[in-house]
Amino acid sequence: MEFSEGTYLSWEILDEKSLSKIKQQKDFEDQTAKKLTPLYESAQNPVIKLFIHNIILDTMRHSDTYQMLIDLNSSALIGKESEAIGEKELVSHIAEEAKMLKQAKEISEVVKDKKIKQLILGILEDEKKHHRVLKDLLGILKKESTEWDAYLYDLIEGFP
Repeated sequence: MEFSEGTYLSWEILDEKSLSKIKQQKDFEDQTAKKLTPLYESAQNPVIKLFIHNIILDTMRHSDTYQMLIDLNSSALIGKESEAIGEKELVSHIAEEAKMLKQAKEISEVVKDKKIKQLILGILEDEKKHHRVLKDLLGILKKESTEWDAYLYDLIEGFP
């Protein structure tokens, strides 16, 4: 099935109170990330810098997730993603993630220090998640279904 230029999906499952709280939280997440950025930029200790950066990235991801919920509660255009995200580019990124996954696994096998190994194993888990998400995204772009909203809803349950 081809989606026309004006095909939208909408879950409209959030009541006004919930939607309002989500919007407030999204704004708070944005403000928090903005406030943490100068602290990150001024940090000299690489461990502290890494932890602050991870908090900023998580906070930005939370904001993006709240924004997705806001957008999907009203409407979101579907059907043009395959034109915007070329399949060839996505396949290339999947190959890059597979290489990162392989290299992180190799590093985790040679590192002896337990604390450093834990950090590497965390990266390995992220690489597995990235690889899975990119493959799922490629599947979405290829999927021809009238059940887009249910399919996307099921997909995001496992991410982030």
